[in-house]
Amino acid sequence: MEKKCSVLVVDDREKVCQTLVKNFVKLGYEADFVTSGSEVLRTIRKNRPDTVLLDIMLGSDDGIEILKMVKHENPDLPVIMITGYASIDSAVQSLRCGAYDYVQKPLEFEELREIVDRAVRENSSGMSQPGQETSFPKIVTQSKEMLSIIKQIDKLAPSDLPILILGENGTGKELIADRIHRKSNRSCRQMLKINCAALPESLLDNELFGHEKGAYTGAESTFQGVFEKADGSSLMLDEIGDMSLSIQAKILRTLQHNEIRRIGGTETISINVRFIAATNKDIESLIKKGDFRADLFYRLNTAIIRVPPLRNRRADILPLAQTFLEQYSLKKGIPAKSLTDKAADILMEYHWPGNIRELKNIVEYSAAITEFSDTITDRDLPPQIMGKEDLFSSDDDPLNIRETMERELIQKTLHNTLFNKSETARILKMSRRTLYNKIQRYNIDI
Repeated sequence: MEKKCSVLVVDDREKVCQTLVKNFVKLGYEADFVTSGSEVLRTIRKNRPDTVLLDIMLGSDDGIEILKMVKHENPDLPVIMITGYASIDSAVQSLRCGAYDYVQKPLEFEELREIVDRAVRENSSGMSQPGQETSFPKIVTQSKEMLSIIKQIDKLAPSDLPILILGENGTGKELIADRIHRKSNRSCRQMLKINCAALPESLLDNELFGHEKGAYTGAESTFQGVFEKADGSSLMLDEIGDMSLSIQAKILRTLQHNEIRRIGGTETISINVRFIAATNKDIESLIKKGDFRADLFYRLNTAIIRVPPLRNRRADILPLAQTFLEQYSLKKGIPAKSLTDKAADILMEYHWPGNIRELKNIVEYSAAITEFSDTITDRDLPPQIMGKEDLFSSDDDPLNIRETMERELIQKTLHNTLFNKSETARILKMSRRTLYNKIQRYNIDI
């Protein structure tokens, strides 16, 4: 960290406070603690901490009420709630009252430290507002292969080696990149990301390297590309296998010399960027076809992370599904739902061509159509997961996937409400006019 972050721990158990403070101080933080709610505001006024760790259960004091008082007086101060009494209700309530995040006992100190760093960094940079969903998604896994990959990530992260992440669409390559950055020495600055497949060559060149004023018609001012903006931080280039050979050559030069030249410029600009690339393509096959530079691949292949598809890590299917259900419940402010044994068996047997992204879509679809039930049965799963047509393959256009699921959701909700359009619109949280438009667009029989 560039400066010492200050942490205030609030817990009615003094030994817990002392342990947390000791661990933070060892890592260079400034840390203090109080054991009662009556001391919190006075200590915050005196010491002005960068973040507060607040236990929800404080003996006779109510942590939620203390949170409200803290946020009323210090609306920009990130407060992280801690509890040994895990419940969706308390999580939702604390987030609604302005908590930055919510963690459960027993605490994993490294995870807690990451949340503290992120809270302080985002608060100081204005990246987010307290009370919004700012937590980075966690890598949920019980797979031996994925656990091994996480160990590999954590060893590579402190180095400045460029890293190439390989894996099918929807396997979580971006989560891997996020963890690499958070575990690196550059984590105090925001990582920048750009999808190389989303832009044509000329625009991608401009976004990466920037341009000088007058470089081309319409270039009315100097523009910094993402390489310059990421100076001192990390840059993730997603779908690097879709870049043209000419841009690959420029990126290779950037990697070799740590410098760039803006479009239309004559001077080189020194940069210090940690380079993380990702692709779902077979790079070695692209090299054989002449579509990818071998020298760029050799520059990257000192640190390659291969993310397995979900069908090869079946131990993660149900934990991921449960995580997505909990996230959906928190977002909607409703009690958590559970899967019946038969629904869980179907998820386990499915081959998941769309990987984790497909699983998340299906779980959210099923949760949405079971508003009045706390369980998801096999009848609530979309038809394509029952061995019918695959509509969520990794090669599908994500827009088509969403539209297909939206059509299914509207149809099932209409059926469940006996085709009561007002009730259907209310459940789906859309206006009647929007519902009518979508019924017409998707040619839904009513």
